Amino acid sequence: MTDTIWSDKMVMAYLEEAAAIHRRLPPVKVQGYFNLWPEALKDDWERLYDAINAKTRLGAPMPHEVTYHETIMAWLRWLDPYSQKLVWMRANRIPWKIIEDKLSKGKTALWQDYKAAIALITGKLSAREPPRV
Repeated sequence: MTDTIWSDKMVMAYLEEAAAIHRRLPPVKVQGYFNLWPEALKDDWERLYDAINAKTRLGAPMPHEVTYHETIMAWLRWLDPYSQKLVWMRANRIPWKIIEDKLSKGKTALWQDYKAAIALITGKLSAREPPRV
């Protein structure tokens, strides 16, 4: 038994961090195809424009971050597919209105399902140590 007390907010913070790492993963590409074109270099003005307009992007995640991401993603396997989709959409901070349209349910029902799914994850984690970043 560990001394760590899990809360719903703590679980959601871990899921949001995993979602941020997930967005930084490189895109999946078809095997066997490659590009011989050189990488386009941006001049100082283009980089400054991207920085001002928030188009800069962090690089690919480090190996320990990918391991952390995989550990957190394993938590979603404890849920049914509907709850997985709902929790993952909220971890990516998708507004409730869009989730309502996508899952065809009202906000109150979605909120109840969401709280039940987070409570299930929190309950399963109660005897585990939180992963380290």
